[in-house]
Amino acid sequence: MTVTSLFLDMEEKNVLIVGTGQVGIRRARRFLDAGAYVSIITHGIDYDIKEEFINKGAVFYSDNALDELIKKCDLVVVATDNMELNREISLKAHDKLVNCASDISLSNVIVPSTFNIGSVTISLYTNSKSPLMAKQLRKKIQSIITETDILFIELQEYVRYLLKKHVSSQDDRKEFMIHVNEDEIVQKLIEEGKLDEAKKYVKCLIEKIN
Repeated sequence: MTVTSLFLDMEEKNVLIVGTGQVGIRRARRFLDAGAYVSIITHGIDYDIKEEFINKGAVFYSDNALDELIKKCDLVVVATDNMELNREISLKAHDKLVNCASDISLSNVIVPSTFNIGSVTISLYTNSKSPLMAKQLRKKIQSIITETDILFIELQEYVRYLLKKHVSSQDDRKEFMIHVNEDEIVQKLIEEGKLDEAKKYVKCLIEKIN
C-alpha cells in the first residue's frame, strides 16, 4: 500500500463511524476531540460512553441512514465485528476517505497510533505488521523525550515570533535559532526549568541585533 503521513484539520468535517467496538470507540473519541461532526451507527454501546459522545456532539443513527450518511460524510470508519459487512460498507464508500479496521486493503486512510508529549504529536504505523511493536515503540519514544525537550520547543516558538519582527532574512533567523539552542546560558536555564527567564534572556539578545 502506497501511503504517506499527513496531519489533517478535522474541525467541522463529517465523520461516520460504523461499529462501536474498541476500535470504533477509540476513533470516535479521536475525531470528536478534533472538532469533527461525528455520526455513529451501532447496534450496541455502553450507556456511559454513549452519553460521553452525545455530550461531545456525536449523533447516533440506525442502519437505515447508512447510505445518506455516506453521501454527506468526508471520512467513513468501518469497525463492526462482521468482516463481510465491513467489506460491503467499505466498497459502498469507495469514493470517500475510508478506514476499514478489519481489512487494510479496503482502506485509503490509515489511523495510526498517536500520542502527545507536551506540544509534540507523534504517530506510529508499522504497516499493520505489528500493533504490539507500535505500543513498544511508543513506550521507548515516551521515555526518550524529556521535559527539557518540550521547554526548548516552547522557547523556539517564542524565538521565531520575535525574530520575524526583528530579522527579515530567513537564513539569518535560522542561524540565530541554532545559536540560541547552543547558547550555554539558555541550556542551563531550560535544564533548570526556567522558561520565562530563558525568554527574557533571548529577547535581550534579539533586541541587540538592531
